[in-house]
Amino acid sequence: MNFRQVHLDFHTGPHIPGVGSKFDKKQFQAALKAGHVNSITLFSKCHHGFSYHPSEHNDTHPSLTFDLLAAQIEAAHEIGVKTPVYISGGLDENYARKNPEHRLRFFQANADEWMIYDDFTEAKYHNLCMNTPYLDVLAEEVKEVCRNYDADGIFIDIVGVRPCTCSYCIKEMFARGMNPAKYEDALKLGEETYAKYCKTMREAIDSVKPGLPLFHNGGHIRQGRRDFAFCNSHLELESLPTGGWGYDHFPYSAKYVENLGMQYLGMTGKFHYTWGEFGGFKHPNALRYEVALNAAMGAKTSIGDQLHPSGEYDMSTYELIGAAFSELEEKEPWLDGVSTVADIAVLSSEALANRVDNNNLGGGVPLSDTGLNRILLEGKYAYSIIDCDCDFS
Repeated sequence: MNFRQVHLDFHTGPHIPGVGSKFDKKQFQAALKAGHVNSITLFSKCHHGFSYHPSEHNDTHPSLTFDLLAAQIEAAHEIGVKTPVYISGGLDENYARKNPEHRLRFFQANADEWMIYDDFTEAKYHNLCMNTPYLDVLAEEVKEVCRNYDADGIFIDIVGVRPCTCSYCIKEMFARGMNPAKYEDALKLGEETYAKYCKTMREAIDSVKPGLPLFHNGGHIRQGRRDFAFCNSHLELESLPTGGWGYDHFPYSAKYVENLGMQYLGMTGKFHYTWGEFGGFKHPNALRYEVALNAAMGAKTSIGDQLHPSGEYDMSTYELIGAAFSELEEKEPWLDGVSTVADIAVLSSEALANRVDNNNLGGGVPLSDTGLNRILLEGKYAYSIIDCDCDFS
């Protein structure tokens, strides 16, 4: 895994004209060089549901006139930069409008409010259920990318355990003697659906490019559920400290996943606030701190950016990223292949909740764990956060 990655968001609505019209290979390469970037995650399909390349299984963005993904991959590989490819999994607004019966219907007892919209009158995304025919459509999209492009990995976004009461899930629960009105039954099917989705995506990739790295992103690594963590070939800890996750989330996550024997990176953003914030630039010292913190926690780094719809790269962004990545680049010989030494172990209350009642989907840091994490960080103790499968010794 590369130390200095950029996660290049490109969520572009259907009514935006001239998508990719200002893409310039040399300018793209100059931006990557200024940022000291050695890996960049590029978009195949965004939340709006459009592909940024010709596709037999999806609609290309209406105003894109060439294969943007191919052009980006060629330019990056020419200067030795790797290119994992992003596919929006749980969100595909174009597909959701055409197939509303495949939309997720969250069980209300444990719902993510930003995902619940009953109609299309609001400018919001609508989550899709992986227990519907959409799963097969997504698998074909993944295979197409693996077949047609020299991707260095696949990143599938907005996925995870979703207790759902769509018509497909209700029908299956009835057939299996389960009760759709019972949260525990909806959660059980949601976990089985997610496991099936993970298996289907791995098989889709391996049918074309066996062993290609794969990561399923849900915004938080659920502590205590190693079965879900090991569905990934590596872990990307999405944790923008000023974008909703806070400064407690990344250390809490990293000190847990360091026990799993997997490579992992910390994902922050160049934005002052949250994803896709055009015109927002984090102070260089903040980004330098976050990149250094990732390295101190044994992690590589991914910095989020949002490409302008025109395809023109903002050089000030890559100068900002370069201020942090140039320092990391100097330290890399001493940072790769590291292992953790800990004097103190903390049993994760999130992991314990998953073991005891299996009723915790994760997504935030429990207050008790936050307090312990702060005490140990500020006291400069060598510690690790463990789950019930770890040995206290």
